[in-house]
Amino acid sequence: MKGGRQQGLTLVELLVAMALIGIVMTALLNFFTQGSRISTQSSSRAELQQEILNAQQLIAGKLKEAFYIYPPGSSNITLTTTDLTRNPLTSGNTWNITSTATDNHPMLAMILPPRNLALGCVAATTAAPDPAGCYRFIAYYPVKRSDWLRGTVADSARNPGADANNDTSAWVLAEYRRVMPTTFTPSAFPFTAAPTPPTSSTANILSDYIAPTNASGALYTMFTYTTSNWQDDTSKPYVTSVTVNLSTTRNAGGKVLRLPNATDEYSITVYPTNLGKIAAN
Repeated sequence: MKGGRQQGLTLVELLVAMALIGIVMTALLNFFTQGSRISTQSSSRAELQQEILNAQQLIAGKLKEAFYIYPPGSSNITLTTTDLTRNPLTSGNTWNITSTATDNHPMLAMILPPRNLALGCVAATTAAPDPAGCYRFIAYYPVKRSDWLRGTVADSARNPGADANNDTSAWVLAEYRRVMPTTFTPSAFPFTAAPTPPTSSTANILSDYIAPTNASGALYTMFTYTTSNWQDDTSKPYVTSVTVNLSTTRNAGGKVLRLPNATDEYSITVYPTNLGKIAAN
């Protein structure tokens, strides 16, 4: 009696089955990879947007408190000679706030009143971290991310961490603080010449992944000013409003995100209400 003939898969059938399995696995891998990429981009988009909005609100609060805002025409502002105040448009440490597009650098500088005028400001207190009796200088400006990383210690709170996809293409927004010297004379407000800013302090990072402007101003202007003349005296210009324009960009998951879109910025206009006053409203 002959046994039954055993059936098996031919080599061609095995190859076809393996090919079909490969197609299915590739499709699944692409699906999960795409899903992960979309999730990463969505998370990055939300983080970038919130960081920009937080920075604008903080700056707006300082502008409303400001005793004085450096107007267009303020030039040759040098805070330090370090990487943390390096102008991304010139690679130097000098900044100009002018009305000329080709020379207008993205800087906002102001003087805030003392937190407690009764304490007074003496030389012994100007070195303190937060002297409540002194006038305070604050400046906001961008720095190339690569410069900022080079100027900070790798494990410090000021270092956002290297990001190879963005270090040479993105900026950070910095905040510089320093107490005004005891020789500062607030009673001279409105000033015919902008007070000399205090130097040799350090700076902190306010927001990461800032989209660059450019030297000609053709892309966007980070800070725009409206000015007037104090009691019609052309020698005493003062700032009546500041518009803060910020855009953010990041290469995330292989795609370059720019918010709010490819050409616009998040903008907020602030009308300072405390100019020349020694106490905030």
